[in-house]
Amino acid sequence: MTGIRDTVILPLAGRGSRLGLPTPKELLPIGPGRVALDDTLDLLAPHAGRLRLVAVLGEDREPTARHLERRCLEMKLPLAVVRQDPALPESTGAVLGAAPWYGPANLVLLADQVLHAPAPTAVGKALDLIHAGQESVFLASMEDDAERLAADGSLHVARDAGGLLRVTDFADKPGLSGVERFNAVWFGYAFAPSAAQEFVGALHQATLGQAERPHQLDAVLRAAAVEVGPFTDLGTWPAVTAHWTGASS
Repeated sequence: MTGIRDTVILPLAGRGSRLGLPTPKELLPIGPGRVALDDTLDLLAPHAGRLRLVAVLGEDREPTARHLERRCLEMKLPLAVVRQDPALPESTGAVLGAAPWYGPANLVLLADQVLHAPAPTAVGKALDLIHAGQESVFLASMEDDAERLAADGSLHVARDAGGLLRVTDFADKPGLSGVERFNAVWFGYAFAPSAAQEFVGALHQATLGQAERPHQLDAVLRAAAVEVGPFTDLGTWPAVTAHWTGASS
């Protein structure tokens, strides 16, 4: 793989224990002949000429690797498949462990999150902001549902003086007592390699519940944001059922 391409990192080591699926959750059917991972790859397709894909897999993910190999060959998208370091848990650990594959700009997407409508320019906009000098960028979906904000990676975003959407507050699963601070949830994020340890490290601490002091999130609160539409996190059966019902109507 060439180092001039931007890198997309897909953490694909989660076990999906809440669903109890016989297959990885990224291979969950979401429509005729389609699985959740296909929606993620479709977001990359318009930008395939500038990208390389690094899939961070856990054990027993051979079906996922085969699906990726077939789709990436069709898309002419360079692919590397690596194993997640058990010492670096969670999706943020997968991103930290992928450091040898970082490109000039890096984008992280979660393959069990499915947008309700296509966003063909979102990937390019986020990466372009990194190339323009932003250290980090969230793909943000505006949200006012308290239960969703309580249980997700939540943001408060607002326009700065230059009209750029920017993160002003962040929490991972803040609980119902803190949701009034937030107006969005994140769908993905991008970062410059020079900011990786500070930015992704802060997200990792938050994911593990170790970001105990506000200054530990300073790198996150410097992030810009690109708005995307609503999305479904296919991590629970109610969400899966609701998505299937909506997809079939």
